[in-house]
Amino acid sequence: MTDVPAWFSRAIGERPEERSIPVAGTDIRYLSWGTAGKPGLVFIHGGAAHAQWWSFTAPLFTADWHAVAIHLSGHGDSGRRTEYSHELWSEEVMAVAEDAGFPGPPVVVGHSLGGMVTIQT
Repeated sequence: MTDVPAWFSRAIGERPEERSIPVAGTDIRYLSWGTAGKPGLVFIHGGAAHAQWWSFTAPLFTADWHAVAIHLSGHGDSGRRTEYSHELWSEEVMAVAEDAGFPGPPVVVGHSLGGMVTIQT
């Protein structure tokens, strides 16, 4: 197939800022699209996945939102731990939201395992 939808080309053409913050002794990496000061939108990937899974979706929201996608600990580019829990992943999500500088509480979107972390958050 040679016809790529324009929305897809636009989304993957937007390169995110890559950021890292320490949370409970582990570096947590995340991707950021859009303008600081806009309402926050946090995307959380599923199990055995990573933040880049949102790279073709998150940029589509930047007209109205400051969108970020987290690499949960033990996934993607974030550090590893000896133990994992939904509570700790939730702490990582909120630390990313704080670091991103959202003007208020973010909207959190999760897929699969990320949905369970969203509920915990």
